[in-house]
Amino acid sequence: MNVPLALLGCLLLLLALADASITALSMVRVTGPVTGWVTRGVWRLFLAAHTRKPGGGLLQWSGTVTLLITFLTWTLLLWAGWLLFFASHERAVVGSLTSAPADGWSRVYFTGYTVFTLGTGDYVPGTARAQVATAVAALSGLFLVTLSLTYLVQVIQAVVHKRSVAAQVHALGPDAGRIVAGGWTGDGFSSMFNQHLVSLTEPLLRMGEQHLAFPIVHYFHSNVRGKAPACAVADLDDALLLLRSGTDPRARPDPAATGPLWAALGQVLDNLQGRFFSRAEEERPAPALSALREAGVPAVDEERYAAQVREQARRRRAVQGFLYSDGWRDGRPDS
Repeated sequence: MNVPLALLGCLLLLLALADASITALSMVRVTGPVTGWVTRGVWRLFLAAHTRKPGGGLLQWSGTVTLLITFLTWTLLLWAGWLLFFASHERAVVGSLTSAPADGWSRVYFTGYTVFTLGTGDYVPGTARAQVATAVAALSGLFLVTLSLTYLVQVIQAVVHKRSVAAQVHALGPDAGRIVAGGWTGDGFSSMFNQHLVSLTEPLLRMGEQHLAFPIVHYFHSNVRGKAPACAVADLDDALLLLRSGTDPRARPDPAATGPLWAALGQVLDNLQGRFFSRAEEERPAPALSALREAGVPAVDEERYAAQVREQARRRRAVQGFLYSDGWRDGRPDS
């Protein structure tokens, strides 16, 4: 028996199963080492291609391709690991009729149908040790397939959720000025508008946690602005800046509605920063007070507003970094 070959195979098996388990089950802001390297590499390639040829729609396929390559990586690692193990002994795999040792390609074939179909074919294990290994190989294949399908369902649910959050934000208005104007009744902000703001807090926090639990979710890009979470976060942050700092204190909406939502947005940005993006060197431009005046909303003076905006410089850079990380520039596709 070729012990080094068998040990190398076992290492690949452990790497495949550990990587898949950590990625799909850990829920602790981490992916497996192989998955993390693969997903970041694929995303950077898509983002670089998008930057060179913007507007082509290529980036919207990044999440799907990344997910498929992740599953393919797990499959190949498991297959290669068992192949090396079954290749470590001359009689580990033999012909079912001739009992002659299988050649290299026949061992590839035997390993594949053992791990992924749970069936038997023209070749069988030739030793007692190989018989036990065949049963374990079938179990490991079943585990990986089941885990992959479960992970796929969870990722799809998270992607749908983050796009529904973006759509919910943009249903209030396509930009910060119109979000604020939509809640103004002429003499104050409506109670329904306050309720809409309150209803956004929990979905935003859940979106942030899903990004951490399933990092691959971040790589599902939407070319439609109304379904792009990065744009929704930027527009909502702009709107809250106008409501909390630009609106006259006597006309501001209920702090119980804007306060938790402001904190939730900050928590999402803090959680994702460093993991998925870095602060941009420049701040996101603050929405102009003219948006309030055009809607008839009483506003503070420009100097006071500018001072409040300066206090949020780090947060505004984080928002801009989040936009850049998703292939957007100033709320528009990178073009």
